[in-house]
Formats: sequence, structure tokens, C-alpha cells
Amino acid sequence: MRSFVYIKNDEVLPLPDEIEILDTPLDEEVLISNDKKQKALIFAPEINFYLKNSKDNTLQKSKNILKLYEAREHIYNFGLDLEQEKSIGNKIILVGMNENLASFLKQHNFEVLCLKEDEILAIFGCVGELCAIVKNANEEYELNFDILLFKTKERADFLRQSGCYNYENFKDEVELLEFLQSKSPRYFYKNYIMYDSNICQYHQRRTEHCAKCAELCPTTAILKNDEKRELEFSQIDCLGCGACISVCPSGSLDYAPLPRESFFKLTTLYQKQKILIIPKKMDLENLVLDLPEDVLPLMIEGEKVLSALHFLTLLQSSGANLVFYTDVVSEGSGEAIFLLNAIFKRKFNQTAVWIAKDKTELQNALKKLEFIENLSFDFHNNTLTTRENFAKRLEHLIDKDDLGVVPSGEWLRYGEIKINPNACTLCLSCVGACNVGALIADSKENALKFNASLCTTCGYCETSCAEKDTLELLRNGIKLNSSYFNFHTLAKDELFKCIECGKEFATSKAVQKIANLMKPRFLGDETKIKSLYCCADCKAKVMIAAMRKI
Repeated sequence: MRSFVYIKNDEVLPLPDEIEILDTPLDEEVLISNDKKQKALIFAPEINFYLKNSKDNTLQKSKNILKLYEAREHIYNFGLDLEQEKSIGNKIILVGMNENLASFLKQHNFEVLCLKEDEILAIFGCVGELCAIVKNANEEYELNFDILLFKTKERADFLRQSGCYNYENFKDEVELLEFLQSKSPRYFYKNYIMYDSNICQYHQRRTEHCAKCAELCPTTAILKNDEKRELEFSQIDCLGCGACISVCPSGSLDYAPLPRESFFKLTTLYQKQKILIIPKKMDLENLVLDLPEDVLPLMIEGEKVLSALHFLTLLQSSGANLVFYTDVVSEGSGEAIFLLNAIFKRKFNQTAVWIAKDKTELQNALKKLEFIENLSFDFHNNTLTTRENFAKRLEHLIDKDDLGVVPSGEWLRYGEIKINPNACTLCLSCVGACNVGALIADSKENALKFNASLCTTCGYCETSCAEKDTLELLRNGIKLNSSYFNFHTLAKDELFKCIECGKEFATSKAVQKIANLMKPRFLGDETKIKSLYCCADCKAKVMIAAMRKI
């Protein structure tokens, strides 16, 4: 298969040898093309957009065009969004539509049933396995089918299910028919979401502390199983918008079309380039504007996928602020942009990310892009979590400055833990509850330590604390100073030595707490009281010796 194919158009210039220049489209399929008419796995409209609008000189354009092809190739090669398929039938339910459409579809071998909106009480399942609870007269029954077509905008349950389509999105019956025939009898879809339950803030916890992804999901692709406290994923229902990725506090979710490691490698192509981020759904073919020198478009598939780590990585890779051209800003992306803009305002007196929702805003934002001194930073560690990588990048950016505090938002939350050191027995229940490494036990110092920059403020440590009024979580924002990114001691204690053998076996506070609790129950029994201050081995020996004296 040919890789990089460029179909000639009005923009004529010499291109690198890696790019094959053709006068007209080929009959065969290629990997990447700049022309819709060419059969290709990837249509890259940003290529023509860049050539048509950029103010770069001819040599720079030639180099950058190759980068755009290489970026698309990289995403294709390292993407993990494997295509899957499913057999589905031809049973269709029409809701609130006339019999003419039903007759048309029946002529093309579809089984069609027309229902009124109020006859459908509920709908569940997924494309090819849909089920409707139907009420007819005084009778309720279940109806199995494959695809639902509707015109109403009032039914949110229709919008959330795969296999349910709004007829008004099609210009005519012919376009609808072509669409239905592309879905049946074989339905093709991709897996967009990758999941690591080990650092999920919801998975198998005794109490609920997260599940933001399920809350934001516009479909039934992510659901909570509150009985098992587990997330349930339906890849076939996923739209690939990426909203769940941008709000996941721990980084347990990743985007299969552009996994985290792939994204970091991709950003190396954009070093020393001002970046214009463009979601795939945005129309570039008819967009004409002045694209300043050194600005290179980056096409992404999920319009809502970008998190704080994504944005900061692009900022530090390019060394310049960014423009995000999109008609939708997700909750997670919006809060990430707010956070970074606040930091950049204090650090550089600059805006980190400009949001442009139309051509006018885009043109104005592009004029404001500039390289920022001391912004560039190349760092990524595959063994670190999303939160850890972001902390390392942010720590480098802040350096030795103290830029104050940025408050937490609803989705991107930061805070700190306060502990009463007199009440803490270092039982380490909180450490066991923290699955992002913000709380650790330092065995050398017999101390409980905390790194606020890694904490997602889920609150599970507070719930898990065995002592009353000892641990308190405060969602008070992120402190922009160098010490914020270090581990600090919250509580520490000396180890208690067994009064028999001298072996250290617990903290002094823990031993004393148990002793104070149990002494009244032992009613002056010196042997039992003595055992409270013994290690497990000596405790047994002391009790056995006492029994032999009886």
C-alpha cells in the first residue's frame, strides 16, 4: 500500500520524496491522502488547509507537509482502536413517522414497525440487540429489534442508545437507506476506551468517591454497577468523544486512538511549532484565513479528550501558547484550560490556551500566538501515572517561583490532607486506601508522608481512617510553589520494642492505644496486661508460661 499520496490542486510546490505526487486519484487504496476523491484509510484535510492558508515560506511548507503526513501515520500505527464488527438484523422501529418511509424501507428488505412516541415506555440494549418496553392499550410487552429511527428531540433515552438515529440528520430517504445498508447486516465499530482498574477511584471501594466518567458519558458506554462497585464498559455504545478521559482524576482511562505514550511521541513532531489544535469533526475544507508563520495544525479525533496533561505537554513541546479551534469544550478540557491559563498569567503574563469557536475568534487568536521564553521542556516517563507526569511538568514550569493558589474546580480537583499527629497511630489505613501514591509510609523514618500534587482528593483516605477526627481532606486548590510537589511528613512515631525480646513490632502510639483500651477489661490480670507490650511470639510465650504456673 502506498503511504503518503498528494493529489495536485491549486497549491503547487515541491514536496519531499517521501510524498508521492499524483495528477489524479488512483483506483487503489492508499494510507493517507489530501483529497477526498482518493480512496484512503486516512483523509487529512489539514494538509490542504495548511498549504492554502499558511504564511510559511516554500521550504518551510515542504518540511511541514511531511510532518503532517508523519503525524497521521504515527497516530495510525500506534493507535489501539481496533476495529470490531457485529452481525445485526433488519428489524427497524419508526417513531412518529409516516407510513411512506416505512413502505420505502420495506421495499429494500427491512422489517419495519411504526409506533407513536408515547407507546415506547423505555428502551435498552445496543444496536442489533435493542429492546423496547411497549404499551398498547392496557398491555405492556417487550419488543426486540435492531435499529430505531425517530424525529422527537424530547427523548434523552433514544439519544443515549447505540442503534437509535434521528431521521432529521439525513437529507432524504436515499441517504438514510445508504446509511442503514452500511450498518446491516454487518455493524462496524471501534474500541475507544482503555481502562486500568488498579488506579480507578471508583473500582471496588466500600463507598463511592468518583465515577465522573459515567456521570459525563453521553451514551450508555460507561455505566456504574453500584452493587459490585465496578464500571461497565460498552465499546459499541461509545461515540469516541473522549469526555471521560479529560475528567478522569487518576488517569485510569486512556484514549485508544491516541494512547498516552503515543501522544507524547507525536508531540516531538511539533517542537518549535505554534500549534493549532483541531478536532476531526471541524470543517477545514472551506476555511480560509491567514495562518501565521510557524503555526502547524494538529488534528485530533476526540473533541473532548484533551486533559491538563495533554495541554501542558503540547505547550512545553512547542514552547508557545496554543489555539484550540472547537465548537465544544468539555468539562474536563475547560477546567484544564482555566487552570493552565491562571498559571501562565502569573508565570509569564500570557494566556496558555486560546479557545476559538468560529472563524473570527480563530483569526484573532492566531495573531496572539508567540513563543514563550523558558517554556520548552521535554519530559515523559511511561512508568509514572498521568497525575505524576503532570506534576513533574508543572514543577519544572513553576521552578522556584511562588505563584499563589489556584482554586479547585468541579472536575479537576486539588487539595491537601490535615492530620492530627497526636491521634494518628500510623495504622496506615489511609496509605492502603490511596491508589495514586499521594500517601506513603516511610519505613526509615516511621512516618506517614503526603504529596499534595499527586492527590486527586477522592476522599477515600478520610473514609478509611480508623481514628475519629484524625484525618481531614481539604479541597482548597493547587499551591503553585516548589515545595508543593514534595512529600511532607504528616505524622511519625517511634517503634515500640517488645518488653521480652526487644524486637520492634509496632508504633508506640498503636501499642499504647491498645493497652489503654484493653487494661480495664483485664481487671488487673498482670499476665494479660504484660502481653499487651509483647510481640506476637512473646505474647504467646508469656500466656503459656502463666498457664503452667496455675
